[in-house]
Amino acid sequence: MTPLDLTKAPPRSPREELGGLCMLPRMIDIARAKLPGGDIGEYQIGRGMSGLVLRHLGMSADEFVECVRTATSETDLRAQLSIRKTAKENRMVSLRLRRVTVADVPEDLRESFERFYGANVPRDKRVFGLLEEDDAQAFGVK
Repeated sequence: MTPLDLTKAPPRSPREELGGLCMLPRMIDIARAKLPGGDIGEYQIGRGMSGLVLRHLGMSADEFVECVRTATSETDLRAQLSIRKTAKENRMVSLRLRRVTVADVPEDLRESFERFYGANVPRDKRVFGLLEEDDAQAFGVK
């Protein structure tokens, strides 16, 4: 896959799915930004929501980035990942991820979360909405 520059445009929405798994297209974009010639900007992979997806898939961030690097397309990557979890298992995780709120941010991530998003974010705010709002603020509406 080709590298991306995430200082010029945001990754895809966390709501987008691949193989029934939300966050995956966004994670692919962030992984592509880690490839030579890409620029990850302020994004990260392996913590927070992407960390939950990686745990579900049973892989590290480095392994995921390597899968993205060697994949010829998203169809190829989907085939590589489909041996790890079924579409049904992915859909179940997606249902849970879509409901995650600020109150669900684990204590070990709370300090960095508040440093990045502020300490006054309503606890009932969904994290996906927060990510999309942050992208829109940084880059304007898509």
